Amino acid sequence: MIVRNRVLGRIADHLAQQRPGHPLRVAVDGITASGKTTLARELTAALAERGRTAAHLSMDGFHNPRVVRHRLGRDSADGYYADAYDFASFERLVLEPLGPGGDRKYRQRIIDLRSDAPIDEPPVEAPEDLVLVVDGSFLQRELTWDEVVFVDTPFEVARERGTRRDTELLGGLEQAKRAFDQRYHAASRRYLDEVGPAVRATIVLGNADLADPVLRRIGGPAGAVVNLFSYGTLQTPSVQLEHFGRELKGEQDLLPGFRQDWVTITDPAVIAVSGTDRHPIVRHTGDPADTTAGTVLEVTTEELAAADVYEVDDYRRALVRLGSGADAWVYLAQR
Repeated sequence: MIVRNRVLGRIADHLAQQRPGHPLRVAVDGITASGKTTLARELTAALAERGRTAAHLSMDGFHNPRVVRHRLGRDSADGYYADAYDFASFERLVLEPLGPGGDRKYRQRIIDLRSDAPIDEPPVEAPEDLVLVVDGSFLQRELTWDEVVFVDTPFEVARERGTRRDTELLGGLEQAKRAFDQRYHAASRRYLDEVGPAVRATIVLGNADLADPVLRRIGGPAGAVVNLFSYGTLQTPSVQLEHFGRELKGEQDLLPGFRQDWVTITDPAVIAVSGTDRHPIVRHTGDPADTTAGTVLEVTTEELAAADVYEVDDYRRALVRLGSGADAWVYLAQR
């Protein structure tokens, strides 16, 4: 699981940098049995390791009562899509209080899914720097988020995982297969067709292989462009062509308050592309007399993901203010 831990660490680094002035509301979205809950728990733990206050919440606690969920029939895909979740209550009781101008007092659940009993618990007050990680289905249909992670898993892989997981719950393997085909994944296909959640998400993770997930995009929706400040090998055209498939546009700039150092790279793939095992690395000093020269590169969110994969674990990505006044992502020393 080394690759998984590294990729999830990159996502956690990215989320940990976000400070919008209110708790950060993060959705972990995807088709049924794509691996959303597992990923949400892993991200919550990784954020806590990075010093951010983080909490995990599941949309299981915001289902509609059974009489509403099943009013179109237990096997209805349209019923699952339209009636499974109480999105209005979730927006009112969770997302709005944690959003701009909210009082930060939010509910963690309103129903016990198994017993179908309503729950009236007092709200929890969130610290301003909280990262709330929420897993569920159809999360981009009508809800407001600060970041969205889309867990991109093929239907055939999710079906195998889900039917194995829910065999006992759904009354047997054949019943589980029928439920996924007729209800859960039929509704998920409608969601993909109508909403296009992978395109809208700010982070996309290929999760077909749990041990070897693929970071496909990070930093914004499809087509977005962000600034990446490079003081090292990413300024080299050959490295850009290898990892981005094109030469990038850039402008010279300075990173104040950071001093350049050197690190020895042991990853043979990185050495092969860069041509050296000695790479520059910068460390924060806070001294304005310390400056690091480099280039601000315009990259797509897909290319930012490729840069995350290229950089070794000695580096972490952070958001900084450059000498020109522009904000940019940069890879700094891990510690």
